[in-house]
Amino acid sequence: MSEKEFLPTTVCNMQLNVPPSQRPIVRSVCGPDYQPRSTESVQSAISMEPQNVTVKFCIAPDKLIAQVYPNCMTMAEVKQDIARRFEVDPMMLLIKQEGSLICNTVPIYATISDEFGIHKFDLELAQKPKVDECDPTPKLSLRVYYEKYRLPDYLTVHISGEDTEDGQPKNIVVEIENSAIEKPFLCGYQDTKTGKEYLDAFTQTGPYFDKWKYKRYRTRDTQTWEHKEKILNTAHEQSVQCYLDKINIRYESTATDFEIIPGKYQTYAQIERAEHKLKKILLIQRNWRRWILWKYIHLRAAEYRRLVKNRLDEDERYEKCVEQRVERNKKIKQFPRTNDDFDLLFAEISRWKRAELKRIAANYEGPARISEVNILLDKEISLLNGVERQRRLVHMAMEDFRNDQLLKKMGKPIEWIGYNDTKIHMDLLRTQRVRFLTEIYKDLRKTDDKEKRLELLGRVMQLVAEESCFPNFAELFDLFDRERNLLLYTKSCDVEILRKRQNILFFELIKFQKNGIPDKVPSRMCIVCKKVKPYADFAIRTRQSHVDTCKHCYYLKLVATENNVYQSILRCIQRDERKRKCASSFAFVIQQDDVRHLIDKIWHGHSALSKSENLNELRLPRWNKSDDWSPWNCICLTERETRDHYKIEDLEKVYDPKFILHVANSHMLARNLFHTLAAVATEFQETGLWWKVGMNKQRSSKLDRE
Repeated sequence: MSEKEFLPTTVCNMQLNVPPSQRPIVRSVCGPDYQPRSTESVQSAISMEPQNVTVKFCIAPDKLIAQVYPNCMTMAEVKQDIARRFEVDPMMLLIKQEGSLICNTVPIYATISDEFGIHKFDLELAQKPKVDECDPTPKLSLRVYYEKYRLPDYLTVHISGEDTEDGQPKNIVVEIENSAIEKPFLCGYQDTKTGKEYLDAFTQTGPYFDKWKYKRYRTRDTQTWEHKEKILNTAHEQSVQCYLDKINIRYESTATDFEIIPGKYQTYAQIERAEHKLKKILLIQRNWRRWILWKYIHLRAAEYRRLVKNRLDEDERYEKCVEQRVERNKKIKQFPRTNDDFDLLFAEISRWKRAELKRIAANYEGPARISEVNILLDKEISLLNGVERQRRLVHMAMEDFRNDQLLKKMGKPIEWIGYNDTKIHMDLLRTQRVRFLTEIYKDLRKTDDKEKRLELLGRVMQLVAEESCFPNFAELFDLFDRERNLLLYTKSCDVEILRKRQNILFFELIKFQKNGIPDKVPSRMCIVCKKVKPYADFAIRTRQSHVDTCKHCYYLKLVATENNVYQSILRCIQRDERKRKCASSFAFVIQQDDVRHLIDKIWHGHSALSKSENLNELRLPRWNKSDDWSPWNCICLTERETRDHYKIEDLEKVYDPKFILHVANSHMLARNLFHTLAAVATEFQETGLWWKVGMNKQRSSKLDRE
């Protein structure tokens, strides 16, 4: 490697204490290649932030000097600074470390440092042949060095782990302030013969004490000062006696004496300034306290307005929800659709009947009461018949709608997400057949004229002839043939019954699969209706121990109640648990029948605090907010009481001990009633298997193998 190609022609000295005018520009020289510790250490050092480090040079075994340089300086720049101090040529300086010569382009951070961050080098002079015998031999003289020596700006101080708070050793860079002052030019004279200048001396005393005493200096005197006490006067005050004559003695008391201690002289302006200073301090403190009080009042007022606004918003939202609930109940009563809607109507009839019986018992006696009860019975029967008639109509309409949705689902192509999130559709022959037969099924349900109907029956009979593998093929073909004969050979006939049976069998034909093997569905017999039904038709409740009653029979056993109310209470519980991120709560296991049983049997159908019996306002919040919701960790309260209950931090400080005991007894009853849930919860918590709940078999098997 040649110097002309790779090395800079000039190197700038980066020593902090050297003024720009004294920075020499010297051509850098590169010695033998320096082998650093590792490439990784150099790369990590390059990313370091520039900082000052302590560098020690060993001239002889007993001669050491120290300097502070930035860690980004190169060896060439260090040689320039050292050569300037020793007054030698930097070309003659050799810097070594552990016996290896360091190249001029190597920075300080790429060299080896000890545990305290100090870089140590060996400083030598290269042997230069003498051109003239009169030239003095260059050498590293400490006398020359100390004449130009000045303290470094920083020192590295190591603190052991025993003296630090965290127990870790630390390296702290301490700044040394140069307190020397610049001597001013006073006066002097010059010798005309020799040319020497003689200047008047100036003492290096430093500034006055009162000018720098408020600066936070850290000096050795303040760190090593030892306070000593010295008694200057008597330990206590006492009276003295004076002889008036040789007989009478006068005593002088020291009670009214006072001491005057001389202090620093102050002018009248300074005394006035000191007095006004106290008044200004008091004024500042008074206004500061006034501002703090003003700010506190405004903050509390803003908080009060915010709370009032939130309360008004909550009341408005609650009233709006009540109005929506009333409107929804009116629509349900006018246009019922589901079983819960009809149960609401039956519950209204039952409530009306109880009110009428109470009125009759209060106003009538004897034969008049009997006649009024008979009239009430006739009215009840007519109301129940009307509701049942409407329920059957809705059921038939909903059955047709469900059939249409089933056919639409069966005729839909199979879809899945493939490579690169591409949606793939696969239309099978089975789905195409279902869509084709569905169109014919819709035409069969229409009421067309005689000619179009005969044409449709001809096409359908040709199509059905190909479905000979259908179990009810003979009956379906015979029904179409009978309707065609009736339309051909009679003038007027009623074929509605035939068409209903045709639609039922044709719907079964659409669902039939030629190559389908019927699966064996597990089933059992209902103990009430004595019919064998699949498990899907049986009612499953959390409080039962055996599955023995089908859904239809279980529905007949129940008393007509407002199931929508209990369903809304259950949704409120689940919504609150979902907000609290408690997915394993029992709120997602129980059903509306369990909620009804909790409110009616455990909490007796009213709020535990206000005894309110309005079901639309009742809720089942948590009793202890820190535990998951369960039948034995809830309380029956109104909606307003629920919001206030969740704001309580300590229940024992707010509620009465008798009330807490009443709630605990209700929790014991609920635990005994839902003992199956309690046993399952205990089993999962003790065995640690709760985290596998909801996983598929493939995922569970992988976890077991791991």
